[in-house]
Order: sequence, then structure tokens, then C-alpha cells
Amino acid sequence: MSAARRDFAHAQARVQARYGRLPAEADWRRISGIRGLGAWLEDARNGPHRDWIKGFSAASTAADIEAGVRGRLLDEIDAVAAYVPAAWQDAVHWTRWLPLAGVLERVRAGGRLPDWARGLPQVAALVDEQGDWVQAQMERAGIGSLLDPAAGPLLGAWTDGWRQRWPSPGDAVQADLDGLAALLREHLTVFRRSDPQRAWTRRQALRERLRFRFHGLGLSPAAPFTYLALLALDLERLRRALLDRALFPELPAGGTREEAA
Repeated sequence: MSAARRDFAHAQARVQARYGRLPAEADWRRISGIRGLGAWLEDARNGPHRDWIKGFSAASTAADIEAGVRGRLLDEIDAVAAYVPAAWQDAVHWTRWLPLAGVLERVRAGGRLPDWARGLPQVAALVDEQGDWVQAQMERAGIGSLLDPAAGPLLGAWTDGWRQRWPSPGDAVQADLDGLAALLREHLTVFRRSDPQRAWTRRQALRERLRFRFHGLGLSPAAPFTYLALLALDLERLRRALLDRALFPELPAGGTREEAA
């Protein structure tokens, strides 16, 4: 066993346990027909969604949901980073900027941070009271390229930064990481060109491929990143379920395609 894989034994045990707590399809189906946000939350608290929906209520607004769901993912990224060997922690922490890609694109285009984003601790540490970026903090976090349109597409700038944070992985580990990056890049390329009606089936197909990959990674340093990708997909599904009920409470019960398909 290589040193990198041996060092990941503790991290993999912790990540595997967290993976095992992800909701199954049956858990989503069970609550898909509940229409009201308050009732949906009440029922969801009796299943594996319980830890994800803390802080939400029947009065939660769209801004509350945007901040809360992303905050949950950012907190989980920080938790996973604490499990992995020190040499890999920076690479795991770097993934916190992907859930905020839409916000960063908005800033790149000259817009301002939405109020809900400014309330996230990971963002609040980089801005002043007016919501303007603090240059010294940005440089310390290394996110200048993510906010600079001249650095090229945001995803490419993020990927370059991620690779720079790998601690010289061996060939096998690099192949695992490159394979994960290629899978996600392929999905995004196809997803952006697809008919919106096929969006959910494509996300489900991606989740299955990620799940299959996760089970085959063993002690590879790619395993925590794959778990976080799976979690991000599930939390996106949660976001959809919450926003659907918060914004369109008048729709009939029966669940959306994304919840019941």
C-alpha cells in the first residue's frame, strides 16, 4: 500500500460513514408528495434529511434556502478537510468555491454579492462591512483568478487552482483525480447543451456514475472529493424541493419530477 493511501485510511472510514447516511431514493419518494413547506420539513425531520434541514422553517424565504443549503455544503467541506492528511487539506478546502460559482460569475460580470452570500462565514471573512472584497484577504485565500475575467473561464481557473494544491500525487492517485475531473467536465458539457426536460435524468446518471466510482476508490485521495460531489448533487435536490415549496405552495401535491422520478 502506498503512503498516500495508507494515510487516507482514517479519512476514508469517516467519509464512508457520512456517505452511508445519504438519503436513498426511497427516502426522497416518501416525502415527495407533501406539498406545504412546513409539513414537508416536519416529515423530513424523521428521516436522513434531518441534519440538512436544521434552521429551516415554514417561514423560510428563497434567500434563507440559498444560504442554508450552500452553507450546509460548505460546512461539510470543512468537516471533510479536517479528516484528510494535512497535505491534502488545502485541496479539499478549495472545493468550497464550487458551490459559489454562480455568485463568483456574477461578481466577475460586475455585480455585487447577494446579501445571503455575504452572510456565509467563508465569504464574510473575505469582504468588508459593505460587501466589497478585501484584497489582502483575497490574496490569502488565493481566489484572485476566480474573480478575474482575464483569467479565463471560471471552471478552468478553479481546476487549475485545485491541481496546484495536489501534494504531488503518484500516477494512480492522479489518474483517479483526473478521472473524476473528466467525468464532471463531461457532464457539464453535455448538461449545458441538453433539453431542460432531460436535466434530471442526466443528474441521476451522473450520481450513479459517481456512486460506482466512489465504491471502487478504496483509500484513494480521490474518494473524499467524489463523496463531496455526490453530496453536492443531493443538496441541489434538497434546494429544489425547498424552493419549489417556498415559492409555489399553491401547486397540487404529488411531488416534482426531480423528487419522484
